[in-house]
Amino acid sequence: MKNKTKKFKSDEPTIPFTFDFYLIYWEDIQSDSGWRTLKDIQDSKPAICVSTGWLVKSDKKVHILMSDYNYDDKGDLADGGNTTVIPTKNVITKYKIADL
Repeated sequence: MKNKTKKFKSDEPTIPFTFDFYLIYWEDIQSDSGWRTLKDIQDSKPAICVSTGWLVKSDKKVHILMSDYNYDDKGDLADGGNTTVIPTKNVITKYKIADL
């Protein structure tokens, strides 16, 4: 991973870490508690989801995205937020977003 030093405006701090930004398509469970015909139930498919964020962990079990972060009073990375944990087996495809 390369060092992130890009600034967007002169008063905005640099991106404080070296994780890459991704758009990930993944498959999730779909359920319905309503009444439906048996044919409609049999035609059901898993939900296709799309999530974006910095890929902070990726291994055989999970892909973890973090979409938000903040700075402390010293201008250093403080906290991450809006996280999504996707089982790796559910990932359909992922696209690295360049220049972030």
